[in-house]
Amino acid sequence: MGVHRIVIALLCAGSVFLAASGVCGGQETYRVAMPLSDVLYHRQQDGQYRGLIADVWREVALRSGLKYHLEVCSNIPECNSKFFSGKLDIVLLGIRPTRENSKTAVFSRPYFVSGLRILVIDKLLNHFLMNVRALSAAYSPIVMQSALVFVVFIFIFGNILWFFERKNDTLIARPYGRGLFDAMWCVLEIKTTIGFGDVIPKRGHARLLSVLIWLIGLLLINLITAEIVSEFSTDKVKNTVVGIETLKGKRIAVVNDNISISELKRIGAEVVVKSGMDAVYEGLKTGNADAAVFYAGIVSVYAKRASEDGLSVKVIQGRYDNRYVSIAINRNALLKDPSLLDKINRALDDMYEDGYLSFLKSKWLDK
Repeated sequence: MGVHRIVIALLCAGSVFLAASGVCGGQETYRVAMPLSDVLYHRQQDGQYRGLIADVWREVALRSGLKYHLEVCSNIPECNSKFFSGKLDIVLLGIRPTRENSKTAVFSRPYFVSGLRILVIDKLLNHFLMNVRALSAAYSPIVMQSALVFVVFIFIFGNILWFFERKNDTLIARPYGRGLFDAMWCVLEIKTTIGFGDVIPKRGHARLLSVLIWLIGLLLINLITAEIVSEFSTDKVKNTVVGIETLKGKRIAVVNDNISISELKRIGAEVVVKSGMDAVYEGLKTGNADAAVFYAGIVSVYAKRASEDGLSVKVIQGRYDNRYVSIAINRNALLKDPSLLDKINRALDDMYEDGYLSFLKSKWLDK
C-alpha cells in the first residue's frame, strides 16, 4: 500500500512538472507588444494589425510555433515601462541592445538595419519670399560702392563728351547744364549698349571716346551684376541646410534614442525628446521643432506625409549610418523556454535567407 502511494505521488509530481514545463497543460503564451506607429503598423477593420513590424513578428511566430497575445502601447516609454517591470515578455521595437538594457533583456538578431536621417523644413522652396528677402543685397556696401563708381563714371565721361561735342553736335546743347545732361544721356546709352540713336557723337575723337566708354562700362556693369548675384547666392546658402553640422542651435525632435541624442548634443543642437515617430513628425509639422530624426527606412514615408500636409522638406544624413532594430526578450521568459531566443533567431535567419524580410520591407516601406 505504501509503495502505491509513493508511485501515485511521483506520477502527480511528474504531471505538475510537465504542466509547468509546457509539455502538459498547453504551450506558453507570450505577452508581446509594440509601440503605436501609423507608418510601421496600423489596425485594420478586422482588428488585426498590419505593417512591417507586425508582419515580421507574425511570420517569426508562425515559423517558430509560438503562441502570443499582441498588445499595442501608445508610445515607446509605455512599452519600455511594462517590459522592465515584467508585464511583457517581448517588445518588438524601441528597446536598444545596450549594456544597461541587457541586464533585463536578451536581443534577437537585427531584423531591420537603417541609418539616421533628419527631416528639415526646406525654406528655399518658397522662392518668392526668398527673392524678396534677397533684394536687400542691393544695399550691401560693395554694391553701393559700385553704384557710386557708376555715377561718377557717367559724370566724368559726360563732361568730356560735352567738351568735344558742344560746338558740332546740335543734339548736345552748348550751355553747360543742359549740355551736360545730354552728354551724360549719350554716355549712358553707349555704356549700357542701349543705343537709342537720339544722341550720337559725330567727331572722330568723340567716337574713339565712345569705344572707351563702352569697354569700361561693360566691365562696370558685369562687376555690379556679379556682386548682386553673389549676394543672392550667399543669402540662399545661409538659409540652406547642407549637413548635420548646420543644425547647431536648432530644435530637433527625436525618439528616446541614446545614440541619436548624444550625436545631436555633440553638434550643439537642442534635443526635444518625443514618445514616438508620429510625435516626432507632429513636432516638425506644428513648428515646435526645426528638424525631426527618423530611420532611413521610414523617412521617405514621413517626407511624403509632409508633402501631403503642404510642407516643403528635405532629408539630410546623420554621421552614423547603422541603427540595429532587434526583438527584445525578457530574461524571465527564457526561464519558461530556454530555447526561445534560438527559435526566434532561426526564424529570422530563414527569413533573411529566403528573402521574406526583404519582401516585407519592399512591401511596406516602398509603398
